[in-house]
Amino acid sequence: MKTPVENFLNSIYAVTIPMLLLIVSFSIKLSALFYTAFQIPVPEFKLVASILLGITGSLCLLIISVNAKLFETNAFPIVFAVFSGVILLFAFKVIHEDVLSWPEYAKRSFLSVFLATIEYMFSKMFVRKYEEHNQNVNRKVELAALKEKFAKVQKELTRTANELTRTKEELKKVHTEFPCKHNCGAVLSSIGNKKKHEASCPKNPRNKKPNQIELTNS
Repeated sequence: MKTPVENFLNSIYAVTIPMLLLIVSFSIKLSALFYTAFQIPVPEFKLVASILLGITGSLCLLIISVNAKLFETNAFPIVFAVFSGVILLFAFKVIHEDVLSWPEYAKRSFLSVFLATIEYMFSKMFVRKYEEHNQNVNRKVELAALKEKFAKVQKELTRTANELTRTKEELKKVHTEFPCKHNCGAVLSSIGNKKKHEASCPKNPRNKKPNQIELTNS
């Protein structure tokens, strides 16, 4: 049996929190890149536009990631990692007009590739975990529907079984109880006993004396 910590680490929530942090960091990097590229004379408008576009771009990537099935592709983690890697190259000034030393280029390039790789693996895991979470939710809904359907079928079977029991009892009575046809109230246990009883039944017209018949008719 898994511990609560293991259940949390294997859940969608453990993946969502770092993914949101990655999206926040991505939006900050993207906002900084927009700020350096925009040619807006008013600094305040330049800052606001950069922040809004950075947040919008990051949220678009997040929404696309959780709805990747609509695009029938699993390319989101790759796209996310490529975009992040290029942004990191600009953020670390690997792609810049200033010339750096080779060790500095190597260090900044390594950091860019390293972070982009981590973001690729984590975003891919997030997409898989999100799909797994949706599948588990769908299974629970289907299981609940099946349980409800099973309960209805079981209830119907119980009702049918009760009807069959009553029918069997009625059939048993038909085969074991033979009432007198002269309506004297006697119930016999076999056809032979019934015939013997009816032959000597007081209400059998044949067993009545003539004066009793005349009195009955009058």
